[in-house]
Amino acid sequence: MILKRLRLYNFRVYQEQTFSPEPGLNLLTGLNGAGKTAVLEALHLLSAARSFRTKRERELCYWGQTQCQIEGHFTSDSNNKRSLSLSWQKEDGEWSKKAGFQGDSVARLSDFLGCVPMSLFTPSDLSLVNGSPSARRRYLDLMLSKMFPLHLQELARLKQVLGSRNALLRQGRGPRELAPWNKLLFQLSLTVGARRESLATQLSELCCDFLSQLTDDPSGITLEYRRCWPQDWDSFSARLRELQEREQKRGSTLLSPQQDDLEIQRRERSLRTYGSQGEQRLVALCLRLSEAKQLALQKNESAILLLDDALSEFDPEKRERLLALLPQFSQVFLTSAQPLRSTPSTFQVYQVREGVIQNATKLKVLE
Repeated sequence: MILKRLRLYNFRVYQEQTFSPEPGLNLLTGLNGAGKTAVLEALHLLSAARSFRTKRERELCYWGQTQCQIEGHFTSDSNNKRSLSLSWQKEDGEWSKKAGFQGDSVARLSDFLGCVPMSLFTPSDLSLVNGSPSARRRYLDLMLSKMFPLHLQELARLKQVLGSRNALLRQGRGPRELAPWNKLLFQLSLTVGARRESLATQLSELCCDFLSQLTDDPSGITLEYRRCWPQDWDSFSARLRELQEREQKRGSTLLSPQQDDLEIQRRERSLRTYGSQGEQRLVALCLRLSEAKQLALQKNESAILLLDDALSEFDPEKRERLLALLPQFSQVFLTSAQPLRSTPSTFQVYQVREGVIQNATKLKVLE
């Protein structure tokens, strides 16, 4: 998959901008605040339909404007054209969002997610390793939603079931009223948990491979999906009975996939507890590289990789190793406030200044 053209209209610092990058490695340089990360944000939105920078979508619009739009035009590996768009508009004080695919409106988010295999790494991805279990569950669930539309639908159904069950718990309702929701909870736990566990197994192998390319350390990493609930109905219902008093006191469900975790270990130790920040950042990067690779394998389509300020925290050797493995992706967008040094790779370099992306120059940076 290759991005052929990106059009930004009233998006962040861009009033009207068309960006036509090249295949391979594309470097966006410029001062902080110039608009480098906004380009990656726009591309990520076309893949995930949500921003990684804000939950308030009105912030995406250029200051003082009431509408904005992103358009992305892609070419698949088989030379098919793929066009996606997202637009926001303020009417009567409320913001609305519309998605489009091949020029037609998209009614369901599941029809939009994952149309373009794409993965984004940002400095905040450190939380994938040292953050709460919810960060790792979101990592798995967003990837699975891009791969399987049914997963997104079942997550929405799980949220509804938990909401209804929690309401009954807060009302002090007994086992009879909870019984149908318990059965639905068990069924959704099985399907959601099975997909998460299978994906964790696949990502574990990919992470080990990327880590070996980035370091000389043969000790890989292990990803293990940790369930908090039994996988057979009798044990599941018995555990719910044990938890009933605690659940009613708290007014919330304590047994569900939304309590599970993705355990990340290196040398049989938890990286969250015992890993250095350097190790954690390196493994977080490997998780995102693995995400891109897994999406490409599942879609049978090469992936686009987005790297926001990915090189600044790594030593020169790891920077060179990372740059050396990037050509295995069809297209890479890398932001950097500083010029790159000591890399054998050829980049198309774009200078970003105050919301304007200047024409590319081909640059091969050597020591």
